[in-house]
Amino acid sequence: MSAASPAPETMGGALRWGCAVLAAHSASAGLDAEVLLTHVLGCGRTTLRAWPERLLAPEAAERYRALIESRREGWPVAYLTGLREFWSRTFHVAPGVLVPRPETELLIELALAVLPAGQPATLLDLGTGSGIIAITLGLERPDDRIVAIDTSPAALAIARTNATRLRAGNVAFRAGHWLAPLAPDERFDLIVSNPPYIAADDPHLSRGDLRHEPPLALASGPDGLEALRIIVRDAPSHMKPGATLLLEHGYDQATPLAALLVRHGYRDIRTHRDLQGHPRATLARYEGTPSIQAQAMPETAIALPRPLVNQILHLAQLSPECPIAGLVGAKGTSPLSCHPVNATPHGASPWQPGNLASASRSLEAAGENLFAILRSRPDGPPLPTADECAADVFPDVLRLIVGLDTKGVLELRGYRITGPGDWREVALQLQET
Repeated sequence: MSAASPAPETMGGALRWGCAVLAAHSASAGLDAEVLLTHVLGCGRTTLRAWPERLLAPEAAERYRALIESRREGWPVAYLTGLREFWSRTFHVAPGVLVPRPETELLIELALAVLPAGQPATLLDLGTGSGIIAITLGLERPDDRIVAIDTSPAALAIARTNATRLRAGNVAFRAGHWLAPLAPDERFDLIVSNPPYIAADDPHLSRGDLRHEPPLALASGPDGLEALRIIVRDAPSHMKPGATLLLEHGYDQATPLAALLVRHGYRDIRTHRDLQGHPRATLARYEGTPSIQAQAMPETAIALPRPLVNQILHLAQLSPECPIAGLVGAKGTSPLSCHPVNATPHGASPWQPGNLASASRSLEAAGENLFAILRSRPDGPPLPTADECAADVFPDVLRLIVGLDTKGVLELRGYRITGPGDWREVALQLQET
């Protein structure tokens, strides 16, 4: 039966026909056909299976055929039904907004973890679209005050409709470009955004469902990072001390984003993976402009696995005020393990330069190359001094320095010595495993 022919007259026949038409055009043809048929009939999927012989009214059959045709042409199911589920709630969507994706629920999980329940906070959602992030957080944290911004009047109309229908009375919507609508003195505990992050020339934009979604909500400059750069640059002006920035990004953008965050004074940068295992969301804390400015760093970052970070922090505690506490080994460019220079399982041993030899042999025995030198400075900011730069005997090797921040919390930072009295900070990105 051709796609242009009318759908069969029974529910079971219509469902089989819809599946057959969509089979070559959708990876979820069966689910799409079911969702569209239940939408037309106003029933649940169980009804389709229980009474497949039930006849369709001619008007229903014709409407279903039209929807299947639209889906075959690539129109997202959410646009055809006008509805999309997100965080167990149903939101209204239309072609003026991006279709909510399941991976964006990761932002909700992370935001709720950052915001303690029962402690009222102020939140900002940039590029709110249909309002799914702002409204969901508003409903989960009814004592919080939330501002949601979007540049599209059509998107804001849909977002306001969703907020009214779901009774999210603590969300205020504003029109404008990113942070421009905010007053100079407005500050937030959390700024969250799912901005556009696809490169403008990405061929996927002209394929499948993306053809029908708003380009403004998808593409962001030649490398997909234009919106992220604006947000990272401008957000500090509207963040309270110690506030958090939470961003969704592309699967291959975690490293350049981490480097960008470091350049703008953010700390505690952590990237989290979505259900498919892709780096999808990055958290960063802003403590204010750094008192010491490093040279402009390249758009690169070092990804450290959590087990290795735990090793490094433990070793630094065993080796207080040690010029070289350990050697970090890697297979190629992937850091794997830390080899102690003057620490034993029972604590620190006296510092001796000769201990480097045994640590080096341990590294070589593991088949690893020297990746970084670990230094412990427990009583001060982990910044290299001019004397240390001049005395460095490991040129071009990354230095990882552990020290206590002003609140007594161990922090890890990375630097590369570039000359006598000269250094460059390197972004360290915690890789969740």
